[in-house]
Amino acid sequence: MQVTERWVRWLRSTLLAGGTLFLLSKVLVHASVVFAQSAAQPEPSPSPPALSGENSQEEVEEEEKPPRLRLPEGSVAPARSSPSSTASSKTESNPMQREGQPPSDPTIAPWTTPQTLFEVHGYMRMRGEFIDHLFLGRGRIPGNNINDFFAYWQPLDDGVAPEGGCSGGRETAPGLGPGGGWSVCDQNALAFANLRLRLEPSIHLSDDVRVRMQIDLLDNLVMGSTPSGLQFNSNWQRTYGTVAPAQVFATTQDPPIAGINSFSDSIVVRRAWGEVRNRGLGELRFGRMGAHWGLGILFNDGRGIDQDHQTDVDRIMAITRIFGIYLFGAWDFASEGMVYFDPVDHWYQRVSFDRVRMDDVDQMVFGVARRLSPEEQAQALARREMVLNGGLLFMYRTQNLSTEGVRNPFGAHSEPIGPIVRRGYETFTGDIWVQFLYESLRLEVEAVGIFGTIDNLPFTFGSCPDNSCIDRTIFVPNNGAKHNILQMGLAFEGEYRLLNDQLAVSFYFGIASGDADTEGLSLRGGSLRQLDRPGGPDRTLSTFFFHPAYRIDLLLFRNLLGQIGGSYYFRPGLSYDFIRSSFGQLLGARADVVWSRAVEPIQTWGNQADLGVEIDLHAYYRSEDGPDPLDGFTLSLMYGILFPLGGLNYNAAQLASGFSGGGQNAQTLRLILGINY
Repeated sequence: MQVTERWVRWLRSTLLAGGTLFLLSKVLVHASVVFAQSAAQPEPSPSPPALSGENSQEEVEEEEKPPRLRLPEGSVAPARSSPSSTASSKTESNPMQREGQPPSDPTIAPWTTPQTLFEVHGYMRMRGEFIDHLFLGRGRIPGNNINDFFAYWQPLDDGVAPEGGCSGGRETAPGLGPGGGWSVCDQNALAFANLRLRLEPSIHLSDDVRVRMQIDLLDNLVMGSTPSGLQFNSNWQRTYGTVAPAQVFATTQDPPIAGINSFSDSIVVRRAWGEVRNRGLGELRFGRMGAHWGLGILFNDGRGIDQDHQTDVDRIMAITRIFGIYLFGAWDFASEGMVYFDPVDHWYQRVSFDRVRMDDVDQMVFGVARRLSPEEQAQALARREMVLNGGLLFMYRTQNLSTEGVRNPFGAHSEPIGPIVRRGYETFTGDIWVQFLYESLRLEVEAVGIFGTIDNLPFTFGSCPDNSCIDRTIFVPNNGAKHNILQMGLAFEGEYRLLNDQLAVSFYFGIASGDADTEGLSLRGGSLRQLDRPGGPDRTLSTFFFHPAYRIDLLLFRNLLGQIGGSYYFRPGLSYDFIRSSFGQLLGARADVVWSRAVEPIQTWGNQADLGVEIDLHAYYRSEDGPDPLDGFTLSLMYGILFPLGGLNYNAAQLASGFSGGGQNAQTLRLILGINY
């Protein structure tokens, strides 16, 4: 471990030194260019104003290109965020999943033309959803007050007899006699709507230096959740003030304020980073930024108007391109562990700092990739040539000690900080991505492998003998016995377009490795625990989980389980665009069938491999407003029905004990109204 730590420190110093040299070279080159221009042209004429093409991929040449102005009505422009738009969108994926390749992918060069000083993109969305029986009829375990996993989606008023009765009266129940009990609520569905306004502003100091941000306003705010007068007391109980002594008297909606009437504020700043480019050397990025690679099963930018999850990293990253090959490396501040923060000193502008160095989670990322620019790709496909894009990403991640269970998380003054335990975590991750294009055919695959060891797991096995688990429940030493980490995942997407690209036939397949020594296929309840099977566990953590932003359905993986893990699926699909114009207007419909199975049947709740069959229908419309084809009004209407199979039902022992009610179908109806800009 000492050798590894010295190597990590050396690599960090090398990256920082390289970044310093990069900035110095940038200043020298810029100064020399300015000097040469001033000598040749003592009084240069001012350059015309220009607007940006933010997400274009073409590598900028040394010679200056004409500015890109807002196009007049009736003009044709390439899509801002779809690299395949110049190829008739032959690689466009399911519109319910994402909108083109995200610019956080390091293999997509983001600048092509001079920029305006300030520009902003993003979207506004309102999303309503009706979900029926997603708990599959299971919910609360009969005969006791314990909830099983599926009760997460069971309405809290289902089966409850409130004071005064659910319907305003009493009912007859066994043993109670006529009118002996309050009427019971029978509610199996959830219905709600939420909002989000996303701002993605950019400040361009020049063609080579800019600052970018991502800011969410009213982020996933449930509509109607902050009525006037609502506030939380010290026990987080809902109370109402004198403005509106009860919910029914509320006359307006108050802005959400964390700790007062909401758990989050009205404004959430997700990303802020800088980009500096030297056209002869490459590009340097630093700050909190998005990350994306391949299809997005490991790192996913979360682009798309219906997304909720994304990868954000605190990073220093260098990117260069040599003979058409992208090379990049990054140092990520994955976690600094305990950070000094004092509420009193904070008001005097005292700067927080990392208090424990050896509890840091350090992460290094390296990659090499080949990707044609949109113009090169369009020209090759027009010549009926094959296009092959792809790359390899490598990541190293390590943590020596951990302070997650300490009693004083901010470590202020001289107060005791609680136990510091050894984590002993080290993993090596490899990710390969390949994309094949030919005429109207797209084949794309991403495969991930994670290998490593961990000394102490982030959960306990049983209770602590000294009854002091309140501070130590997530760390129990394994007496020197390491756990191995061996996880693998693969996703494949195939699509073929016909009839002038209006008809699309697709097939998706994915698999995430499972673990025969654990139970459960979801991380909603915390980390999966290694159990004592007959013969003992193999001490290998092998359940792999896709990034939650990679979605292939509406119900099972998206909502019930939260993400794809320990399972494999087959998803054939068919879509047809009734209107598909080069100006961006789109009107179409799509149908998909998803059959899902568990890799290890013992991980499922019913101890059977088959999880379910889901049918998803989607109708979508996009207007042609805005300067770019992906700008404009968006309307999506989605319907899904899940037919659960044996893996989601009660197991044989529970059925023999009289458990019933499981196996009921779940349905959802989702409406999205949005504006992309």
